[in-house]
Amino acid sequence: MAMNRQQLRLLTAKSRYLAEKDKPPTRKQAKTWLSPIRDAIAEMRTGEVDAIKGYAVTRLHTGDDYARIDFCINGFLALIERLLPDENTDPLHTVSKRLANGIPITLALLDSCSAILNEVEDKLITITRRTLIDAANLEQIIIEVERLGLQEAA
Repeated sequence: MAMNRQQLRLLTAKSRYLAEKDKPPTRKQAKTWLSPIRDAIAEMRTGEVDAIKGYAVTRLHTGDDYARIDFCINGFLALIERLLPDENTDPLHTVSKRLANGIPITLALLDSCSAILNEVEDKLITITRRTLIDAANLEQIIIEVERLGLQEAA
């Protein structure tokens, strides 16, 4: 049985959608994805950061919510270590630990974090969108499982 025009359009749209997922993100998309972490590092470079209850925080791009910078870095690290296991992320781990413990951070350490983000950006544009989406979804599931306390039960 032949397909009608509406069925052909639907099939074409599905094919286009799936083909887009097999392409890597553009440089602009990678920069946008990394911008919250870059903005937090740039804010720390100024020597002044917003703080709530003694912890450095950054404004989330979705509104007026704030999040601790060390938590943001830890989430970013979990995703990057899943996508790029060979990437050296030691400076980001160090910054996260120092922020959590209230230890001062040097400009050299922040510069090395910026260099890592540049390397990650270069590598992100070689990974398919499907892989990136799957890794991000998996990290969100892991975060929710931990938040619900189901990890200890398993």
